Amino acid sequence: MVSENGGAIVPNLQDADEALAFLENHPQAAAIAEAGNAILEDPVQLKKLERKIDWTIAPLLAAVYFLQFLDKTTLSYTAVMGIRTDTHLKGQDYSDLSMLFYIGFLAAEFPTQFLAQRISRLGLYLGVNIMIWGIVLGCHAACTTFAGLAVCRTLLGVFESCVAPILVLIIAMWYKKEEQGRRVSWFYVCNSLTMIFGGFLAYGVSFAKTNFASWRIFFLAIGAMTVIVGALVCVFLPDSPVKAKRFTDAEKVAALMRVKENQSGTQNSRLKKAQILETFKDLRVYLICLATLLSSIPNGGVSNFSSILLTTFGYSSRQALILNTPGGAIGVCFVLLTGWLSDKWRDRSIVMLICIVPTILGAGLMIGLDPNGIPKNKAGLLAASFMTGTFGAAFMLLLAWNASNIAGHSKKVTTNALTLVSFAVGNILGTQTFQQKQAPGYISGKISIIATLSALCLIVVLMRLYNDYLNKKNERALAEMSGEEREELREKMAFADQTDRRNVFFKYTH
Repeated sequence: MVSENGGAIVPNLQDADEALAFLENHPQAAAIAEAGNAILEDPVQLKKLERKIDWTIAPLLAAVYFLQFLDKTTLSYTAVMGIRTDTHLKGQDYSDLSMLFYIGFLAAEFPTQFLAQRISRLGLYLGVNIMIWGIVLGCHAACTTFAGLAVCRTLLGVFESCVAPILVLIIAMWYKKEEQGRRVSWFYVCNSLTMIFGGFLAYGVSFAKTNFASWRIFFLAIGAMTVIVGALVCVFLPDSPVKAKRFTDAEKVAALMRVKENQSGTQNSRLKKAQILETFKDLRVYLICLATLLSSIPNGGVSNFSSILLTTFGYSSRQALILNTPGGAIGVCFVLLTGWLSDKWRDRSIVMLICIVPTILGAGLMIGLDPNGIPKNKAGLLAASFMTGTFGAAFMLLLAWNASNIAGHSKKVTTNALTLVSFAVGNILGTQTFQQKQAPGYISGKISIIATLSALCLIVVLMRLYNDYLNKKNERALAEMSGEEREELREKMAFADQTDRRNVFFKYTH
């Protein structure tokens, strides 16, 4: 196979995407290709296949993301349930525990992603990590000192680091670009659902009349749920369309042909140095990482201090637990709406800006209505707190952006790892913007939300303009080819495991 610059596209099938090897090496290649095309041409069978994909993938991804967000924010709930007193936390200890989760996350991100690619058993690898972090979460209940909690929080970050990149890879394997935003929203909405579920659960547990502290019961309950979901993922989540046991060969072919126009392939277990080097030379990757960093600094503060902030507004600890739930409901609406809009409009950047602006306004209101920790308007501060939850949908769209705009398996893995490293660094910085010495006003934390999200708006615009430039460049290159050359090359590039920058047919999403 030959690329547009005269070089080899795929010297052998080992270098190609696993989909190409499946399609060309299958003993009944012609028969399954015909059966797969028949499914695609029949609207009834096609709809049935799409539903089967959704029911195979979406519930498991949603459950995983639900528990991941719940597990890492358990510290926020237990902060007002007595953990700080029972484990003798002082000064910045709580902020440091919040930070240690992301330090473990940061340290493990690159190793876990490249290990996942080499193993190529994404479902099994993800499931095992989930079960281990569920056990670690349960171990929090045995902690009596800062040191014990520090070890548990760090290990929790290590084993949770694989989740988001793997889920992005899975979405890119199974869905067309115009479907990805909505599907990513289906699992990312669980971040907001956890605020509802976690708030009610923590509120209920806080009434427990036992000698065993309610926060310890909370950790054990969530840890047990996590282990169960991890086992289900090991058994039921397919590693890729080619390896999906519940699908017939004809359905596998149809599933692959559905995403062929993505020009981004499915999976290749070989680590390609050229793709890794290209990742570090791609300006878009740095813009994505910067955008992720800027969106994660507020997240590090808000996710860990939301319950504490509510108590500074004049609400009791129990009221703070239950008042987290309306914010979760607002988040659910925003995430689902933005996921749907981004696919309908085929535009990620404009929708992203819609998510960011309310949070900037909410942080401004919290400063204006709570100067120096002296609340002026309790109801207004509560409304402002709810508004700060809308920006989470922006990070969801950044994940969808990666799924839609990066091709080449090694490049996708590297980009996802860099994105999540930026996520971890941003969250580490975010936990330190809320300084105990500034309690109860936490003015620097609120100012950081306004500053970082305002800068994020600028980066989003730059990302959009650069993607427009690359699309026009590809269009000019295609215009120089004859119709026959274009179609021949398009077929060869679809599952060649080439990067987006080496594929003239690749279409970047705004």
